[in-house]
Amino acid sequence: VRVRGEARRGEATTTTTMVTTTRGTTATATRIAHARPHRASRREPRGRWMRVTAASDADGVGVSARVGAKEVSYVIPYDVVKKTKTYELRVYGAYTVCATQYDNREQGIATLMEYIEGGNAERAMYAPTQPLTTRYSKDGKTMELALLGRRARESIAAPNEDSEVKVVATGGELLAAIEFIGVATPEVAEYYRSALANALADDGLRAVEDGSFRLNTFGPLYSLKPRKNELLVAVNMG
Repeated sequence: VRVRGEARRGEATTTTTMVTTTRGTTATATRIAHARPHRASRREPRGRWMRVTAASDADGVGVSARVGAKEVSYVIPYDVVKKTKTYELRVYGAYTVCATQYDNREQGIATLMEYIEGGNAERAMYAPTQPLTTRYSKDGKTMELALLGRRARESIAAPNEDSEVKVVATGGELLAAIEFIGVATPEVAEYYRSALANALADDGLRAVEDGSFRLNTFGPLYSLKPRKNELLVAVNMG
């Protein structure tokens, strides 16, 4: 048995256990942990293998897995229909999220992680995806993680009766996104929300609801260090 631990890529840690037998080599990915950055080894094991990595750079959103020569994407589905020097205009496909209302970041993350790590009616475990999305509106704030990958395609488990998690179908909408690096404090978020609103107005577009926005954050969930962020607003299609 060989354990290839903490393969590095993006800002999530993966641990892969390689089991070698006389008839060949198989591998299973045991867990993805949102932890410190790591770099992937360039050596590939022989035989059938699985590698799970998390990407949080500009070249990817979410988590991807490779089984043999086949790659499975855990990326939230969207198409870029317009790109300016300030923002991207994206059409998002349909997908499902686990979401919760929260008072502080740590409490919200813990609630979501409990659900995806088996704290649900089916005891199902789902891939820990990125980005972590928070939604802000006049009704309050919610936090969500996308449910993607093979297990999510099989079924979406209902939350436990005493859980604060809700499973919600989302997507099928037009969003404008502005990217920035740093710490998304309320003041910083308001600066970029205002900049995005002004850029949309210059192009004859406007948000569906004034003042409402979403914030995508990438990287270690519990870290408050500077990171990649995206601020998004729903845009009127008419």
